[in-house]
Amino acid sequence: MTELNRSERMLAEKTVCVLLVRGESPEGTPIYAYLAVRADRLSEFMIAQQGESFSPEDYGVIIASGEGEPDDEVRARMEGEYNFNHSMMLDVQGADQAQEMIHALVKTQPST
Repeated sequence: MTELNRSERMLAEKTVCVLLVRGESPEGTPIYAYLAVRADRLSEFMIAQQGESFSPEDYGVIIASGEGEPDDEVRARMEGEYNFNHSMMLDVQGADQAQEMIHALVKTQPST
């Protein structure tokens, strides 16, 4: 994994990614959560998901959650309030891919 340079780290600390996370409750019920995660914590979040159990709120802010799949009302809220584009979602497979996304994301941000 390539480390971020100082300016990239500063941008990553100020950039928030909204993720749709799916999983199962301890009872085996399908659940989802929209999670706002700072870009500099995204790799750490991806690694934590590989464990048997983790709490998304340890890595970001849960902005919506529920059982099953998000309904049309929740999807519309995420699209309207957070500019979440369900048709453009990416399936991030691990910390390396998350790190690549962070590099690409911070390179597109205007310098401050």
